[in-house]
Amino acid sequence: MAIIFDGKQVAREKERELKKEIKKLRNKKIIPKMVSILVGENPASKKYLSLKEEAAERVGVEIEIIKFQSSDQVDQVIKLIRKLNRDKDVHGIMIQLPLPSSFSNRDRDEIIGVIEKLKDIDGMREDSMYVAPVAKSVLKALGDAYQYTIYNREAKVVVVGAKGFVGKKLLNVLKGMDYKVKGVDVDVKDLPSVTKLADILISVTGVAGLIDGSMVKNGSVVIDVGSSDGDVVTKEVLRKVKFISPVPGGVGPLTIYYLLENLVDAASG
Repeated sequence: MAIIFDGKQVAREKERELKKEIKKLRNKKIIPKMVSILVGENPASKKYLSLKEEAAERVGVEIEIIKFQSSDQVDQVIKLIRKLNRDKDVHGIMIQLPLPSSFSNRDRDEIIGVIEKLKDIDGMREDSMYVAPVAKSVLKALGDAYQYTIYNREAKVVVVGAKGFVGKKLLNVLKGMDYKVKGVDVDVKDLPSVTKLADILISVTGVAGLIDGSMVKNGSVVIDVGSSDGDVVTKEVLRKVKFISPVPGGVGPLTIYYLLENLVDAASG
């Protein structure tokens, strides 16, 4: 029977320790504050932001959400970020991805590049001071998976969606930690032939239901880093794998926790 990673429980346990650090900062008159920038009306992004607000309230940090319309210009977003960079009361800045189709990949990269690296708590810049929360979450899930499986860092890891912005970030972090990892995109020829060879399969495509039971190796580890609908057909995959981090309830809650952890680090100086 597959072990199901409970990221929500892990996040709640970690929050208790984080609250102690936040209390120490508050005693010094430092209130960790982050600003999340939302462009457009992506339902998944809005849901994610509401979850961040709830988590921020639980641990005692401030979060401000600033919204732009899809029709707004890149320069308007950049102007705001530069202002926030100068604001000493703001310790973290993040842009909610994905951006609307009216914004190009070049626009996205330009926006991220303007964020001060000391305030890039989402770890999106190449020279960010922080490991991306999604990468931290996947590494935590992998650490737990090793307790229940025979796999270690010599295992064959496949990241599906590695050409996407978040997927590329995750792939680079894993390579940097000497995992034996291969990245493929969702449109690779004969995707199942690649995924079925993976001891550890990580999907970060945002394509709902992409990975079904026929595409995974018996006894493998599967980590879903998809959208709110999940990349993995959990009910099918559960029958074959040894360990799974599903959507919802897997790395998602932990990603929010690690974002707040990075914020506290930023506020601590």
